[in-house]
Amino acid sequence: MQCYICGSAAPIRVMSLGDQPPSDAFLRPEDLNKPEAKYPLDLFFCETCSLVQLGFAVDPDVLFRDYVYNTGTNNSLRANFKALVEGIIPRFGLAKGDFVIDVGSNDGTLLENYIPHGINVLGIDPSSSTSLAKERGIPTFVDYFNEETAKKVLAEYGKAKVITGTNVFAHVVELDSFMRGIVELLDEKGVFISENGYVVDMVEGLQYDSIYHEHLRYYSVTALAALFERFDMEMIDIERIPSHGGSIRVYAAKKHSFPVSESVAALLSMEKEKGYTHKEAYLKFAKDVADTRTKLCEIISSLKRDGARIVGIGAPAKGNTLLNYCGLDAKIIDYLAEKSELKIGRYSPGMHIPVVDEARLFEEQPEAAILLSWNLAEELKKKLREKGYRGTFIVPNPVPRLLPD
Repeated sequence: MQCYICGSAAPIRVMSLGDQPPSDAFLRPEDLNKPEAKYPLDLFFCETCSLVQLGFAVDPDVLFRDYVYNTGTNNSLRANFKALVEGIIPRFGLAKGDFVIDVGSNDGTLLENYIPHGINVLGIDPSSSTSLAKERGIPTFVDYFNEETAKKVLAEYGKAKVITGTNVFAHVVELDSFMRGIVELLDEKGVFISENGYVVDMVEGLQYDSIYHEHLRYYSVTALAALFERFDMEMIDIERIPSHGGSIRVYAAKKHSFPVSESVAALLSMEKEKGYTHKEAYLKFAKDVADTRTKLCEIISSLKRDGARIVGIGAPAKGNTLLNYCGLDAKIIDYLAEKSELKIGRYSPGMHIPVVDEARLFEEQPEAAILLSWNLAEELKKKLREKGYRGTFIVPNPVPRLLPD
Protein backbone atom coordinates (compact mmCIF):
# COMPACT_ATOMS: atom_id res chain seq x y z
CA MET A 1 0.00 0.00 0.00
CA GLN A 2 0.99 3.61 -0.53
CA CYS A 3 0.15 6.89 1.13
CA TYR A 4 -2.69 8.55 -0.78
CA ILE A 5 -1.06 11.99 -0.56
CA CYS A 6 2.71 11.65 -0.85
CA GLY A 7 3.07 8.16 -2.30
CA SER A 8 5.22 6.84 0.53
CA ALA A 9 5.32 3.05 0.48
CA ALA A 10 5.81 2.69 4.23
CA PRO A 11 2.80 3.89 6.26
CA ILE A 12 2.80 2.32 9.74
CA ARG A 13 -0.18 0.38 11.08
CA VAL A 14 -1.26 2.02 14.34
CA MET A 15 -4.65 0.41 14.99
CA SER A 16 -6.93 -2.44 13.95
CA LEU A 17 -10.70 -2.70 14.40
CA GLY A 18 -10.70 -6.17 12.84
CA ASP A 19 -12.45 -7.34 9.69
CA GLN A 20 -15.83 -5.64 9.30
CA PRO A 21 -18.58 -5.40 6.68
CA PRO A 22 -19.21 -2.02 5.05
CA SER A 23 -21.04 0.03 7.64
CA ASP A 24 -23.94 1.04 5.40
CA ALA A 25 -24.45 -2.44 3.91
CA PHE A 26 -27.74 -3.14 5.70
CA LEU A 27 -29.11 -6.57 4.89
CA ARG A 28 -32.54 -7.51 3.59
CA PRO A 29 -34.20 -10.47 5.36
CA GLU A 30 -33.49 -12.78 2.42
CA ASP A 31 -29.76 -11.98 2.66
CA LEU A 32 -29.27 -13.04 6.27
CA ASN A 33 -28.15 -16.58 5.46
CA LYS A 34 -25.89 -15.57 2.60
CA PRO A 35 -22.11 -15.03 2.97
CA GLU A 36 -21.37 -11.48 4.11
CA ALA A 37 -18.30 -9.68 2.79
CA LYS A 38 -15.93 -8.29 5.42
CA TYR A 39 -12.80 -6.26 4.89
CA PRO A 40 -9.85 -5.17 7.07
CA LEU A 41 -10.49 -1.99 9.05
CA ASP A 42 -6.93 -1.02 9.94
CA LEU A 43 -5.55 2.48 10.46
CA PHE A 44 -2.14 3.54 9.14
CA PHE A 45 0.03 6.63 9.69
CA CYS A 46 2.41 8.16 7.14
CA GLU A 47 5.55 9.53 8.76
CA THR A 48 6.34 11.57 5.64
CA CYS A 49 3.19 13.73 5.33
CA SER A 50 1.25 12.81 8.53
CA LEU A 51 -1.77 11.38 6.72
CA VAL A 52 -3.89 8.86 8.63
CA GLN A 53 -5.60 6.39 6.29
CA LEU A 54 -7.10 2.95 5.94
CA GLY A 55 -4.93 0.20 4.53
CA PHE A 56 -7.66 -1.33 2.37
CA ALA A 57 -10.05 0.32 -0.10
CA VAL A 58 -13.36 -1.39 -0.79
CA ASP A 59 -14.73 -1.14 -4.34
CA PRO A 60 -16.73 2.16 -4.37
CA ASP A 61 -19.65 0.46 -6.16
CA VAL A 62 -20.06 -1.81 -3.14
CA LEU A 63 -20.23 1.21 -0.83
CA PHE A 64 -22.11 3.87 -2.73
CA ARG A 65 -24.34 2.63 -5.55
CA ASP A 66 -27.13 1.35 -3.28
CA TYR A 67 -26.76 3.97 -0.56
CA VAL A 68 -29.21 3.99 2.34
CA TYR A 69 -28.35 7.40 3.77
CA ASN A 70 -30.13 10.65 2.97
CA THR A 71 -28.62 13.93 4.15
CA GLY A 72 -32.04 15.47 4.56
CA THR A 73 -32.91 13.17 7.46
CA ASN A 74 -30.19 14.76 9.63
CA ASN A 75 -31.48 18.01 11.10
CA SER A 76 -28.05 19.08 12.33
CA LEU A 77 -26.59 18.70 8.84
CA ARG A 78 -29.49 20.55 7.27
CA ALA A 79 -28.81 23.48 9.58
CA ASN A 80 -25.08 23.25 8.93
CA PHE A 81 -25.54 23.34 5.14
CA LYS A 82 -27.97 26.24 5.30
CA ALA A 83 -25.48 28.26 7.38
CA LEU A 84 -22.65 27.28 5.04
CA VAL A 85 -24.44 28.54 1.92
CA GLU A 86 -25.63 31.71 3.65
CA GLY A 87 -22.00 32.41 4.50
CA ILE A 88 -20.60 31.53 1.07
CA ILE A 89 -22.87 33.81 -0.96
CA PRO A 90 -21.83 37.17 0.58
CA ARG A 91 -18.24 36.17 1.34
CA PHE A 92 -17.40 35.24 -2.25
CA GLY A 93 -19.81 37.63 -3.94
CA LEU A 94 -22.04 35.04 -5.57
CA ALA A 95 -24.79 36.57 -7.69
CA LYS A 96 -27.79 35.44 -9.69
CA GLY A 97 -26.67 33.27 -12.59
CA ASP A 98 -23.38 32.17 -11.04
CA PHE A 99 -22.60 28.46 -11.12
CA VAL A 100 -21.82 26.21 -8.14
CA ILE A 101 -21.21 22.48 -7.78
CA ASP A 102 -21.66 20.10 -4.87
CA VAL A 103 -19.66 16.89 -5.09
CA GLY A 104 -21.26 14.00 -3.22
CA SER A 105 -24.54 15.90 -3.37
CA ASN A 106 -26.70 13.00 -2.15
CA ASP A 107 -30.35 14.14 -2.05
CA GLY A 108 -29.55 17.78 -2.86
CA THR A 109 -30.01 19.14 0.67
CA LEU A 110 -27.04 21.51 0.44
CA LEU A 111 -27.77 22.75 -3.08
CA GLU A 112 -31.40 23.60 -2.39
CA ASN A 113 -30.22 26.50 -0.24
CA TYR A 114 -28.86 28.27 -3.34
CA ILE A 115 -32.12 28.07 -5.31
CA PRO A 116 -33.89 31.11 -3.75
CA HIS A 117 -30.88 33.25 -4.74
CA GLY A 118 -31.12 32.37 -8.43
CA ILE A 119 -27.74 30.65 -8.43
CA ASN A 120 -27.28 27.80 -10.90
CA VAL A 121 -26.47 24.49 -9.24
CA LEU A 122 -25.25 21.03 -10.15
CA GLY A 123 -24.91 17.97 -7.94
CA ILE A 124 -22.45 15.19 -8.75
CA ASP A 125 -23.00 11.88 -6.97
CA PRO A 126 -23.03 8.19 -7.99
CA SER A 127 -25.54 6.92 -5.44
CA SER A 128 -29.20 5.95 -5.53
CA SER A 129 -29.94 8.94 -3.25
CA THR A 130 -29.68 11.20 -6.30
CA SER A 131 -33.19 10.12 -7.35
CA LEU A 132 -34.54 12.23 -4.48
CA ALA A 133 -32.59 15.27 -5.67
CA LYS A 134 -33.95 14.88 -9.20
CA GLU A 135 -37.49 14.62 -7.85
CA ARG A 136 -36.92 17.99 -6.20
CA GLY A 137 -35.75 19.51 -9.47
CA ILE A 138 -32.06 19.76 -8.59
CA PRO A 139 -29.84 19.07 -11.64
CA THR A 140 -27.64 16.10 -10.82
CA PHE A 141 -24.87 14.31 -12.71
CA VAL A 142 -25.04 10.68 -11.54
CA ASP A 143 -21.43 9.50 -11.48
CA TYR A 144 -18.26 9.55 -9.43
CA PHE A 145 -16.35 12.81 -9.47
CA ASN A 146 -12.95 12.57 -11.13
CA GLU A 147 -10.95 14.23 -13.91
CA GLU A 148 -13.03 12.62 -16.66
CA THR A 149 -16.33 13.67 -15.09
CA ALA A 150 -14.98 17.19 -14.58
CA LYS A 151 -14.20 17.53 -18.29
CA LYS A 152 -17.75 16.47 -19.21
CA VAL A 153 -19.22 18.98 -16.77
CA LEU A 154 -16.88 21.72 -17.99
CA ALA A 155 -17.96 21.20 -21.59
CA GLU A 156 -21.65 21.47 -20.69
CA TYR A 157 -21.71 23.98 -17.83
CA GLY A 158 -18.39 25.85 -17.72
CA LYS A 159 -16.28 26.66 -14.66
CA ALA A 160 -17.66 26.97 -11.14
CA LYS A 161 -17.28 29.84 -8.69
CA VAL A 162 -17.66 27.44 -5.75
CA ILE A 163 -17.25 23.68 -5.45
CA THR A 164 -18.26 22.04 -2.18
CA GLY A 165 -17.49 18.56 -0.96
CA THR A 166 -18.96 17.86 2.46
CA ASN A 167 -18.01 14.51 3.99
CA VAL A 168 -16.95 13.14 0.62
CA PHE A 169 -13.33 14.28 0.21
CA ALA A 170 -12.18 11.46 2.49
CA HIS A 171 -14.19 8.85 0.55
CA VAL A 172 -12.41 9.10 -2.78
CA VAL A 173 -10.18 6.22 -3.89
CA GLU A 174 -8.63 8.01 -6.89
CA LEU A 175 -7.57 11.13 -4.97
CA ASP A 176 -5.22 12.52 -7.63
CA SER A 177 -7.91 12.28 -10.33
CA PHE A 178 -10.38 13.98 -7.97
CA MET A 179 -7.96 16.85 -7.38
CA ARG A 180 -7.23 17.26 -11.07
CA GLY A 181 -10.99 17.47 -11.60
CA ILE A 182 -11.27 20.25 -9.00
CA VAL A 183 -8.46 22.21 -10.67
CA GLU A 184 -10.09 21.69 -14.08
CA LEU A 185 -13.52 22.96 -13.02
CA LEU A 186 -12.62 25.72 -10.58
CA ASP A 187 -12.73 29.31 -11.76
CA GLU A 188 -9.41 31.18 -11.39
CA LYS A 189 -10.94 33.05 -8.46
CA GLY A 190 -13.05 30.10 -7.38
CA VAL A 191 -13.04 28.30 -4.04
CA PHE A 192 -13.11 24.61 -3.16
CA ILE A 193 -14.75 24.10 0.24
CA SER A 194 -14.49 20.73 1.93
CA GLU A 195 -15.81 19.45 5.23
CA ASN A 196 -14.19 16.40 6.78
CA GLY A 197 -13.95 14.81 10.16
CA TYR A 198 -10.88 16.26 11.88
CA VAL A 199 -8.37 13.65 12.99
CA VAL A 200 -7.54 15.72 16.09
CA ASP A 201 -11.18 15.63 17.22
CA MET A 202 -11.37 11.93 16.39
CA VAL A 203 -8.40 11.13 18.61
CA GLU A 204 -9.19 13.50 21.46
CA GLY A 205 -12.83 12.41 21.50
CA LEU A 206 -12.01 8.68 21.17
CA GLN A 207 -14.30 8.62 18.13
CA TYR A 208 -13.20 5.27 16.78
CA ASP A 209 -16.71 4.75 15.41
CA SER A 210 -16.00 7.38 12.77
CA ILE A 211 -13.58 4.88 11.25
CA TYR A 212 -15.29 2.85 8.55
CA HIS A 213 -14.63 1.78 4.98
CA GLU A 214 -16.27 4.82 3.37
CA HIS A 215 -13.72 7.02 5.15
CA LEU A 216 -10.40 6.20 3.55
CA ARG A 217 -8.53 9.15 5.04
CA TYR A 218 -8.62 11.03 8.37
CA TYR A 219 -7.27 14.45 7.59
CA SER A 220 -5.04 16.69 9.60
CA VAL A 221 -4.28 20.21 8.38
CA THR A 222 -0.66 19.09 8.01
CA ALA A 223 -1.63 16.34 5.57
CA LEU A 224 -4.00 18.61 3.63
CA ALA A 225 -1.25 21.22 3.22
CA ALA A 226 0.91 18.57 1.54
CA LEU A 227 -1.99 17.52 -0.71
CA PHE A 228 -2.94 21.00 -1.94
CA GLU A 229 0.70 21.92 -2.51
CA ARG A 230 0.98 19.12 -5.08
CA PHE A 231 -1.81 20.70 -7.14
CA ASP A 232 -0.64 24.29 -6.89
CA MET A 233 -3.42 25.13 -4.46
CA GLU A 234 -3.41 26.39 -0.90
CA MET A 235 -5.73 26.57 2.08
CA ILE A 236 -6.94 30.14 2.58
CA ASP A 237 -9.04 29.59 5.71
CA ILE A 238 -10.08 26.80 8.08
CA GLU A 239 -12.98 26.63 10.51
CA ARG A 240 -13.49 24.00 13.17
CA ILE A 241 -17.16 22.99 13.20
CA PRO A 242 -19.17 20.55 15.37
CA SER A 243 -20.51 18.31 12.55
CA HIS A 244 -19.97 14.59 13.03
CA GLY A 245 -18.35 15.05 16.42
CA GLY A 246 -15.82 17.60 15.18
CA SER A 247 -14.88 18.52 11.63
CA ILE A 248 -12.82 21.06 9.71
CA ARG A 249 -14.26 23.25 6.99
CA VAL A 250 -11.37 24.01 4.67
CA TYR A 251 -11.44 26.79 2.08
CA ALA A 252 -8.88 26.18 -0.67
CA ALA A 253 -8.08 28.02 -3.89
CA LYS A 254 -5.47 28.23 -6.59
CA LYS A 255 -2.30 29.77 -5.18
CA HIS A 256 -2.20 33.53 -4.68
CA SER A 257 -5.91 33.96 -5.45
CA PHE A 258 -6.86 35.08 -1.93
CA PRO A 259 -5.11 36.21 1.26
CA VAL A 260 -4.40 33.36 3.68
CA SER A 261 -6.05 33.48 7.09
CA GLU A 262 -4.04 33.10 10.28
CA SER A 263 -6.18 30.06 11.07
CA VAL A 264 -4.07 27.89 8.76
CA ALA A 265 -0.76 28.55 10.48
CA ALA A 266 -2.39 28.31 13.91
CA LEU A 267 -3.73 24.80 13.28
CA LEU A 268 -0.49 23.62 11.69
CA SER A 269 1.36 24.80 14.78
CA MET A 270 -1.14 23.18 17.16
CA GLU A 271 -0.88 19.80 15.43
CA LYS A 272 2.90 19.87 15.69
CA GLU A 273 2.88 20.92 19.35
CA LYS A 274 0.37 18.21 20.32
CA GLY A 275 2.25 15.45 18.52
CA TYR A 276 -0.16 14.76 15.66
CA THR A 277 2.77 14.65 13.25
CA HIS A 278 4.15 11.56 15.01
CA LYS A 279 2.89 7.99 15.25
CA GLU A 280 2.91 7.92 19.07
CA ALA A 281 -0.30 9.98 19.23
CA TYR A 282 -2.13 7.32 17.21
CA LEU A 283 -0.66 4.34 19.06
CA LYS A 284 -1.96 5.88 22.30
CA PHE A 285 -5.33 6.41 20.61
CA ALA A 286 -5.50 2.68 19.83
CA LYS A 287 -4.82 1.77 23.46
CA ASP A 288 -7.42 4.23 24.75
CA VAL A 289 -10.01 2.87 22.30
CA ALA A 290 -9.47 -0.69 23.55
CA ASP A 291 -9.96 0.53 27.13
CA THR A 292 -13.20 2.31 26.12
CA ARG A 293 -14.54 -0.89 24.56
CA THR A 294 -13.89 -2.76 27.82
CA LYS A 295 -15.74 -0.13 29.87
CA LEU A 296 -18.75 -0.11 27.54
CA CYS A 297 -19.03 -3.90 27.54
CA GLU A 298 -18.90 -3.89 31.36
CA ILE A 299 -21.83 -1.44 31.53
CA ILE A 300 -23.89 -3.48 29.08
CA SER A 301 -23.07 -6.77 30.80
CA SER A 302 -24.19 -5.31 34.11
CA LEU A 303 -27.51 -4.16 32.64
CA LYS A 304 -28.12 -7.55 31.02
CA ARG A 305 -27.39 -9.36 34.30
CA ASP A 306 -30.13 -7.24 35.86
CA GLY A 307 -32.54 -8.40 33.16
CA ALA A 308 -32.61 -5.18 31.13
CA ARG A 309 -33.72 -5.16 27.52
CA ILE A 310 -31.30 -3.00 25.52
CA VAL A 311 -31.97 -1.41 22.14
CA GLY A 312 -30.08 0.99 19.91
CA ILE A 313 -31.23 4.48 18.99
CA GLY A 314 -30.75 5.03 15.28
CA ALA A 315 -28.78 3.01 12.76
CA PRO A 316 -25.97 5.36 11.67
CA ALA A 317 -22.98 4.02 9.78
CA LYS A 318 -20.70 4.90 12.68
CA GLY A 319 -22.87 2.80 14.98
CA ASN A 320 -22.04 -0.32 13.00
CA THR A 321 -18.32 0.16 13.52
CA LEU A 322 -18.99 0.34 17.26
CA LEU A 323 -21.39 -2.62 17.32
CA ASN A 324 -19.01 -4.84 15.36
CA TYR A 325 -15.89 -3.81 17.25
CA CYS A 326 -17.58 -4.38 20.61
CA GLY A 327 -19.32 -7.60 19.52
CA LEU A 328 -22.81 -6.30 20.34
CA ASP A 329 -25.08 -8.55 18.31
CA ALA A 330 -28.82 -9.32 18.19
CA LYS A 331 -28.53 -11.44 21.36
CA ILE A 332 -27.52 -8.31 23.27
CA ILE A 333 -29.20 -5.45 21.37
CA ASP A 334 -32.85 -6.33 20.64
CA TYR A 335 -33.29 -3.88 17.77
CA LEU A 336 -32.25 -0.51 16.36
CA ALA A 337 -35.02 2.12 16.47
CA GLU A 338 -34.94 4.20 13.27
CA LYS A 339 -36.92 6.81 11.33
CA SER A 340 -35.37 6.24 7.90
CA GLU A 341 -37.63 4.17 5.66
CA LEU A 342 -34.54 3.11 3.71
CA LYS A 343 -33.25 1.19 6.74
CA ILE A 344 -36.42 0.00 8.50
CA GLY A 345 -37.02 -3.68 7.78
CA ARG A 346 -33.36 -4.41 7.20
CA TYR A 347 -30.65 -5.79 9.49
CA SER A 348 -27.41 -4.19 10.63
CA PRO A 349 -24.26 -5.39 8.83
CA GLY A 350 -22.19 -7.90 10.76
CA MET A 351 -24.25 -8.04 13.94
CA HIS A 352 -27.62 -8.65 12.17
CA ILE A 353 -29.69 -6.53 14.55
CA PRO A 354 -33.17 -5.80 13.15
CA VAL A 355 -33.91 -2.18 12.27
CA VAL A 356 -37.45 -1.22 13.23
CA ASP A 357 -39.69 1.82 13.23
CA GLU A 358 -38.89 4.17 16.11
CA ALA A 359 -42.51 3.92 17.26
CA ARG A 360 -41.76 0.50 18.75
CA LEU A 361 -39.42 2.12 21.28
CA PHE A 362 -42.28 4.06 22.83
CA GLU A 363 -44.71 1.15 22.73
CA GLU A 364 -42.40 -1.41 24.39
CA GLN A 365 -40.37 0.87 26.70
CA PRO A 366 -37.17 -1.26 26.88
CA GLU A 367 -35.17 -0.61 30.04
CA ALA A 368 -32.07 0.81 28.29
CA ALA A 369 -31.14 2.37 24.95
CA ILE A 370 -27.65 2.96 23.57
CA LEU A 371 -27.28 6.25 21.70
CA LEU A 372 -25.33 5.32 18.59
CA SER A 373 -25.26 8.95 17.42
CA TRP A 374 -23.74 9.73 20.79
CA ASN A 375 -22.32 13.09 19.66
CA LEU A 376 -25.96 14.26 19.72
CA ALA A 377 -26.68 12.66 23.10
CA GLU A 378 -28.33 15.59 24.87
CA GLU A 379 -30.39 16.55 21.83
CA LEU A 380 -31.58 12.96 21.34
CA LYS A 381 -32.33 12.49 25.03
CA LYS A 382 -34.52 15.61 25.07
CA LYS A 383 -36.46 14.59 21.95
CA LEU A 384 -37.00 11.00 23.05
CA ARG A 385 -38.14 12.04 26.52
CA GLU A 386 -40.63 14.44 24.94
CA LYS A 387 -41.95 11.57 22.83
CA GLY A 388 -42.41 9.44 25.93
CA TYR A 389 -39.42 7.09 26.28
CA ARG A 390 -38.75 6.42 29.98
CA GLY A 391 -35.73 4.10 29.94
CA THR A 392 -32.04 4.63 30.68
CA PHE A 393 -29.72 6.09 28.05
CA ILE A 394 -26.26 4.63 27.45
CA VAL A 395 -23.62 6.93 25.96
CA PRO A 396 -20.84 4.76 24.48
CA ASN A 397 -18.16 7.40 23.79
CA PRO A 398 -15.81 9.03 24.66
CA VAL A 399 -16.41 7.86 28.24
CA PRO A 400 -19.02 5.08 28.40
CA ARG A 401 -21.69 6.05 30.91
CA LEU A 402 -25.37 6.14 31.77
CA LEU A 403 -26.98 9.55 31.23
CA PRO A 404 -28.46 10.99 34.41
CA ASP A 405 -32.08 12.10 34.33
